[in-house]
Amino acid sequence: MGINSAMYNGVSGLNSFSAAISVVGDNVANSNTTAYKTNKVHFGDMVNQYLSINSNDTESEGAGSMILGISTDYAQGLILNTSNWADLAIGGEGFFNVQDPISGKMYYTRDGSFHLDDQAYLVNMLGHRVQAIGGSGDIQVPNIQNFVSFHVETDGSIYGVDNTGAQQFINQVALFSFSNKDGLVRQGNNVYIAGPEVGQVFDNATLPEIFGKVLDYSLENSNVDLAKQMVDMIIFQASYNANSKTITTCKDMIDATINMVR
Repeated sequence: MGINSAMYNGVSGLNSFSAAISVVGDNVANSNTTAYKTNKVHFGDMVNQYLSINSNDTESEGAGSMILGISTDYAQGLILNTSNWADLAIGGEGFFNVQDPISGKMYYTRDGSFHLDDQAYLVNMLGHRVQAIGGSGDIQVPNIQNFVSFHVETDGSIYGVDNTGAQQFINQVALFSFSNKDGLVRQGNNVYIAGPEVGQVFDNATLPEIFGKVLDYSLENSNVDLAKQMVDMIIFQASYNANSKTITTCKDMIDATINMVR
């Protein structure tokens, strides 16, 4: 391996660890984002050429590192209590399904920061409408003036309560899950779309037993472990500094070689 190759290896390390620090920074920035899921960097080695050795085999020369991909940790976040009945959290498996009423595009989210809009549709902060179980469309409260309060059962069933204390069933929230959650594509604004690799799709209309409980007056907090992220930041920064040292060492070696022939 020549000096130039070693220098380029150092450059690849700088690129890899700067990307890793960026991912950690994103996690830290979202440590209080509702239902945010921690992202993790996966590194891979690169090969430049093959070297001959004293056998019938060959040995490859390393060419530094690269980012293979970024995975998401979908572990449950801490459940926090709120004062809004329409704030919903899923204690366990599942995603809410919301639809943009303008584009018709479907999204999935763990962020249950919902409320009733001016037409009594149950919507998220973006105005996307929460979908009902079994593909029965948007959840809307009929004759909202008849109800003084609402509550949600653990299966996602929404009930309105009138001024006599009588309850009326309104609708049931749809929940979805996937055989490969890594196939979900992050869109920002706490929502995902189903990518081509999500695998099999499940809902609580056909397999209610696999889903967690829906909790009203609750929101799921981020699952970011700040202590771990700080440790990762220190490790990645040290590795970045080590790769920069590789480059400066190679520079010193080149300077020494030039000075030898002067």
